[in-house]
Amino acid sequence: MRYAVFDLGSNSIKFVVAETRSGRVRVLHEQSISTRLAEHLIDTCELRPEAIARTLDALRELRAQATEMGVEHFRAVATSAVRDSRNRRVFLKAAKEVLGFPVRLLSGDEEAETIFAGVTADPHWHGKDLFILDVGGGSAEWVQGHHGKKEKRISLPLGAVRLRERFLHEYPVAHDTGALLVETVRGQISHPLAHYSLGARRLVGTGGTITCLAAIEKELVDFDPRKIDHTSLTIEQVRNLMHRFCGLTLEQLKKLPGLPPKRIDLIIPGTAVVLATMEFLGAKRIYVSVRGLRYGVLTAAISEYEPKMSSPPRSRVSKKHA
Repeated sequence: MRYAVFDLGSNSIKFVVAETRSGRVRVLHEQSISTRLAEHLIDTCELRPEAIARTLDALRELRAQATEMGVEHFRAVATSAVRDSRNRRVFLKAAKEVLGFPVRLLSGDEEAETIFAGVTADPHWHGKDLFILDVGGGSAEWVQGHHGKKEKRISLPLGAVRLRERFLHEYPVAHDTGALLVETVRGQISHPLAHYSLGARRLVGTGGTITCLAAIEKELVDFDPRKIDHTSLTIEQVRNLMHRFCGLTLEQLKKLPGLPPKRIDLIIPGTAVVLATMEFLGAKRIYVSVRGLRYGVLTAAISEYEPKMSSPPRSRVSKKHA
C-alpha cells in the first residue's frame, strides 16, 4: 500500500509518500514547499488571501504527485497558523476541495504528541529517554519522554515566523537585539517548563531551524538529510551560530552554505528558541532528527490500515526537504 501525508504548517507544507511491502515501510519521496501561511497572522488574526492561495496551489501540485505515484491512503493535518486564525473554516473547506478529503486540525497538545511519535518511530531513537524540541513557524513544542513513552508535552506560540514578526523588523539584527530575543524566549518558557527536566535524557531537535543549523555548521551547499540526521550541535556551536547570524544583512545571510533562501529571515528567531531551550534545560548538546510531525501522522495511518506492521518507516528524504 502507498500512503501520502500532507503537513500544513505555518511556514511550509511538508509532504511524504511511503510504501509498505513485505512487512517493511519505505519512504519513496519527501518534499517541502514554503507557503508562509502564517504571514501577518499576528496582525490580523486571519489567514491572508495571498497566503491561502499559495498554500492551495502547493496542495494542488502535491495532490497531483500523490495520484501519479498511485497513493491509496491520504492524511492531511493543519497546525498553529490554521488553529489560531479566525477564518480557519474557510481555509479548511477550500483545502478539502483541493485535496478531495478533509484536513484534520490538530490542537497544540496533539501536535506535540504526534511529533514525539514521529521522532520515536526512528529506530535510532526508539525506546530511548528523549526530550524533544520542535521549532515550527507558528508554534514550538516541547515533549519530555522516558523509555520511548511520552511523559509531558506543551505547545507555545513561539514559532520562528511569529517571533520574527513580533520582534525583528530590520536587518541586520544587532547582537544586543539577538541576545534580548534569546532572553525574552527563555523568560516565556521558564514558567510553562518549570516542572520539566532534561536529566539523563537526550535533547533532540526537529524542524527546519535545527536541520538548517546542522547544515550551516557542516557548510552543506546541497542539503542532504543523511549527513545531518542523528548528528549533534553543542551549546557553544549554537551560541556561535547565533552570534554569527546577528550583524549580517539578508544578502549576507543568503550566502551562508546550508541556509535555504526561504529560511533566511527565520534562522535568527528559530535559533533563539533552540538556544533559550538549551540554556533553560542546562543542555550541553542537541541532536538532530529529520523526522517530526509528518512521520507521526504516517505511522498512525499505517497502524490503522495495517495494524500488524511493526517496522518503523525507513527514511529516504529527498533534497527538496530543506
